[in-house]
Amino acid sequence: MLAIGALLGCAATLFALAIRRRLTRTSHCGWCATASNWSTSQHDALLCRGYVQDRRRERLRDIRHGRPVEESNPWGEMYLLDEEIAQRTGADA
Repeated sequence: MLAIGALLGCAATLFALAIRRRLTRTSHCGWCATASNWSTSQHDALLCRGYVQDRRRERLRDIRHGRPVEESNPWGEMYLLDEEIAQRTGADA
């Protein structure tokens, strides 16, 4: 009976530690972690230049191919691509 109690106590402790780690985790950018091979990058993906530019490229590709684009432009003027800058300067001229 004591062994079962000890096992249940260990399992509950491990579960609590896993939950605590999950809740207190710092922000993480999966894009940078993949690109740099580091386990974490300490910043939010929605503010990451590489992530935002990848999503912008996907959005422009979807527009070019006639696929529906759900969000108009969630990032505004943040981290413009070279193609977008060229389009805007061409439209201004």
